[in-house]
Amino acid sequence: MYNNKWFIVPKAKPAAKLRLFCFPYAGGQAAIYFPLARLLSEQIELVAVQLPGRGNRMFEPALTSAQDIAKAVAPQIQACADKPFALLGYSNGCLQAYEVAHRLQQQADVRHVFMAARSAPQLGIQREPIHLLADQQFRQELALLGGTPQELLAYDELMELMLPTLRADFKLGYDYQCPSVNPPAIDLTSIAGRFDKDVPVENVLAWQQLFAGSCQHHVIDGDHFFINTHLTKMAHIIELALLPHCQQARSTMANTKAALSG
Repeated sequence: MYNNKWFIVPKAKPAAKLRLFCFPYAGGQAAIYFPLARLLSEQIELVAVQLPGRGNRMFEPALTSAQDIAKAVAPQIQACADKPFALLGYSNGCLQAYEVAHRLQQQADVRHVFMAARSAPQLGIQREPIHLLADQQFRQELALLGGTPQELLAYDELMELMLPTLRADFKLGYDYQCPSVNPPAIDLTSIAGRFDKDVPVENVLAWQQLFAGSCQHHVIDGDHFFINTHLTKMAHIIELALLPHCQQARSTMANTKAALSG
């Protein structure tokens, strides 16, 4: 797993009881999850998903649909399913996590899904299709949204390389249609920013309509990018949700060892 181009493991934890696969927001890359990995306990190994078109995969063409991303990455996750795992999506990454959950719910031990800072897709999309704007206007909109570092926006040569990927990401979010499928029987935690101007709290809460497992909802006193300002709170929410699954995995492992020794 550690040599897979789809995954970056900021802190390897061979003794972890559970893995957490994390999908980035539009324009984001695996590195946005590195600080979170340092906050999680030794029982949870964070695996940051590195999508084509960013980071060490910058020169690969970006995928333009959540379904295509899920189709490509789900088998890679399944190949690493020697332990139970959870999925986390942030903003646009929620759509990818949702698609992967559907694909793997029958094939692997998916214990939990986290949806953060994204309206549930059955509500439709209210944002304008900014990916269709001319380059300069598109860059201005990116600056207003706040997720793209100012130093990147000011670096013309790098922005020229990144614009196709950024456009693909926003196209993905704008074009996505919620599938008419049975809700997966997976536990859900949704997390919203209380001061998020783009995604109302109730829109994040609506993810519970798409899952048949138990559902919890949390509101953090931040804006859309609370992952950058309230990360300790976010890590605490994740730990609380995954602790029972880690304990269950530890108990199962102990019983298996006892049976083998007996």
